[in-house]
Amino acid sequence: MRKYLLSTSTLAGAALLSSAAVADVSISGTFEWNYDARDSNIVSHDGNVMGQESDVDINFTNKTDSGLTITAAQHFDTNSAGQDDVFMSIAGGFGTIKLGKTDGANENYESNALSLVQEEEGGTLYSIAGSTTTATIQTSTGGEGGNNQQVSYHIPAMGGLTAGISSGTGSIASDNEFTAFGMKYALTAGGAAVTLGYSTKTTETTTAADNDVSSMGIKIVMDALSVMVSNGTKEGVDEDITTNAAAISYDLGNGLVVSAGSVSSEDDLDAGEEYDMTTYEAAYTIASGLSAVVNVSDFDYENGTNADNSQVDINGTNTSLTIKASF
Repeated sequence: MRKYLLSTSTLAGAALLSSAAVADVSISGTFEWNYDARDSNIVSHDGNVMGQESDVDINFTNKTDSGLTITAAQHFDTNSAGQDDVFMSIAGGFGTIKLGKTDGANENYESNALSLVQEEEGGTLYSIAGSTTTATIQTSTGGEGGNNQQVSYHIPAMGGLTAGISSGTGSIASDNEFTAFGMKYALTAGGAAVTLGYSTKTTETTTAADNDVSSMGIKIVMDALSVMVSNGTKEGVDEDITTNAAAISYDLGNGLVVSAGSVSSEDDLDAGEEYDMTTYEAAYTIASGLSAVVNVSDFDYENGTNADNSQVDINGTNTSLTIKASF
């Protein structure tokens, strides 16, 4: 009798599981190996170095009877054993809500011309003493995203318009709550695909002024040619930085894409603090899921009257080879 009851209980449990919603699971990953030859005016930053990066992405997706699509994403940087994106999203006719540690609207809709280049190297702007203090100058026109705890809402696409808003928190002691907004508009003009983008982010601080960051730009794609220009600003205590960037990319066919870009940044509140970088690249698809990228980047940072006296003028060249695999 006991065996019979156990068997019927097992069957009932199996039937219950079979009738419950079962999520679709997708697993993907990337691995990158790189070799860098670095040359600069700071001897301690010179030399050759090998490195690697690897990621594993696991997504659970379920569609409810009411038509909602629920996704739980677990993205890990396996090279450093750290979390990358870990969030839940709920999508339907109303749009998409994302909750958790992930990118906000400021990164989803940012305009960064250097995105046309895969492996640009902006240099290591550390102090000559070798501390981990870095320059506050911007090295791109991006929206200063990052995987923060936040909630985001993205509207459903309306023609060529997409947009979203985010709100997140940092540590209580720093009082660094933030809000972000972004939008993109895509259209076709004269046979070219044109995308306009804008994002802004405001972070509260315990100082006299909040930190405000904005990013805007335009991208034009015509057949094998892509061109992008962008602008970014950053304002806060002792910060009034303007950054401009431009890049071009051309698909030569047979898996070969060449690109070039430049970025220039200047802080009006620290006279003479400037950053410039130019980059050139060739990316070749060896086979499906396997590619090689060769990049050469020249950078120049001038400290000017930056209040951080540990900073020094730094300039140099980085030449790299990166082998990428995706699974």
